[in-house]
Amino acid sequence: MSSNIFIVGKIMPTQRFRITPTSRGALFRAKRWFYSIFYTKDLPADVRENNKKIWVDMASRLVEEINKRNAADKPARLTINYESGPRGDFIPLSVTIELMEIKPVETLTIYLSKDEEKKKLKADFEEMIKRAKELGMSLEELKEMIK
Repeated sequence: MSSNIFIVGKIMPTQRFRITPTSRGALFRAKRWFYSIFYTKDLPADVRENNKKIWVDMASRLVEEINKRNAADKPARLTINYESGPRGDFIPLSVTIELMEIKPVETLTIYLSKDEEKKKLKADFEEMIKRAKELGMSLEELKEMIK
């Protein structure tokens, strides 16, 4: 997704990527974007090579920052603010790395057969009886609590 950001009357191209499951994946996605735009056969060889050098330097810094935070395996999104020179030069201005956390809100188990559901209920009941005995409760006390 490419968009523009206005800075003091100037339009700055921005490439904002989707959230990826890992920071490594975010860098890979950014690399594919870079090579598809700034390292094509349509560009002069010297511009291509200079763009590649700039990309490698930038990617190295990103990897360094991500590794400092032990975030290589965390979900992330990258946003690259850049300019494009008259000959197709890649001029990165800033990169925003959004590190994410994925936490389950709720876990559901849906049983599709009654036999599986009965097995689960039995296991839960056995665990409840075991725990009640550990707490010094009798089955009668447990029954009274359930009523």
